[in-house]
Amino acid sequence: MKQISQEVFYSNGDFLAVDSATITLLRENAARSPRRRCRLCFHADAASAQQEMLIVMHRSSYVRPHRHFGKVETLGIVEGACDALLFDEAGNVTRTINMSPAADGGSFFYRMPDRVFHTLRFRSEWLTFIETTIGPFDPAATEAATWAPPETDPVAGHAFLANLAKPAI
Repeated sequence: MKQISQEVFYSNGDFLAVDSATITLLRENAARSPRRRCRLCFHADAASAQQEMLIVMHRSSYVRPHRHFGKVETLGIVEGACDALLFDEAGNVTRTINMSPAADGGSFFYRMPDRVFHTLRFRSEWLTFIETTIGPFDPAATEAATWAPPETDPVAGHAFLANLAKPAI
C-alpha cells in the first residue's frame, strides 16, 4: 500500500487481501484526520476504470448530500451501522434505509443509481464499508446539494441530518 494523504491509501492494483489489521490502520488514520475518515483504494490510481474502496468513517464525519452523474455507486457494510438517506431535488427525504452488517438484520448493501441525492447518517462510533463505482475519478461528475451545509461545517451538517423528517409511508 502507498499512502497518498492522511485520508487515502492506494494499492498497486494487484491482488490485495484485507483483514482486521487493515481496518485498524485505516481507523487510526481516520482518528487523526480532520474529516475523521480514511480509505484504501484497491485500484491503482484515480484513472482506473473500476474504483473499489474500503472506507472507514467516524460518527463525527459528515458527508454532504450529493449525487453522481453517469456513475452508479454500490456500498456494502463491513462493520457499524448507519442510515442511508435519499432525497428529492428540494432536499426532502424520500427514503431512509437502515444499514448494518447482514448478521445485525439491516440492509447491508445498496446500489445507488446516478442522479439521486444521498448521504449517510452514522449510528455507530465507526462505520466501515466497501464502495465501488466506475472510473476514472472525476470530481465534476458529482454535485453537492446546495440545500445542505458544506462538509467544511460538520457541526451544521450534523444538525441538518438530525433535524430531517422521515418520509411519510
